[in-house]
Amino acid sequence: RSNVLGSDKRVTNYGGGNTSSKIWQKDPLTGESVEVLWVKGSGGDSASIKIDGFATLYMDKLRALKGLYRGLEHEDEMVAYLPHCTFDLNPRAASIDTPLHAFVPKPHVDHMHPDAIIAIAAAKDSQALTREIFGDAIGWLPWKRPGFELGLWLEKFCLENPEAKGVVLASHGLFTWGDSPRECYETTISVINQAIEWFERKSEGKPIFGGEVVK
Repeated sequence: RSNVLGSDKRVTNYGGGNTSSKIWQKDPLTGESVEVLWVKGSGGDSASIKIDGFATLYMDKLRALKGLYRGLEHEDEMVAYLPHCTFDLNPRAASIDTPLHAFVPKPHVDHMHPDAIIAIAAAKDSQALTREIFGDAIGWLPWKRPGFELGLWLEKFCLENPEAKGVVLASHGLFTWGDSPRECYETTISVINQAIEWFERKSEGKPIFGGEVVK
């Protein structure tokens, strides 16, 4: 999924975007079945990422970090806790986007930066455009620096809007999710294509760049 999405530059820019899956695995220490977050690690490119490019973290430990969170002014200290959540001694460092994936209550999550969505996310009337194009299927959240707080925002949005398939993050990009890898992938592509088609309809017969020549 990561390679297919990352290799299409209509979906995300080079090195941009990340994907994740929450998978139940055998804990190498206890032998018990535990939920593990596999998420693109810090750095790397989605188009060429291999299995060693993913960070792996215990979901129960990530959720437990909520009890240590002291608020927005202390958000930076949460990054230092991520290595303590590492599953199976994986050396791949987790990125600051990890809480965003962890707290979305769906097993498969895509975070992409498609040009068509960035055009919406960066617009002055971003929220209104999002609703006009996608209705209730895709939500909208104001800009917030990636990190623990934004992860909590995403979780809250998902719990309050269980039928939503994704969310546009203002001045940032797109989050989509699904119950299976295929559903997640198809939702991501569908949302991006819907945005592209909307722009094509709106720009038909009109100049896309520039304006009137001043005489």
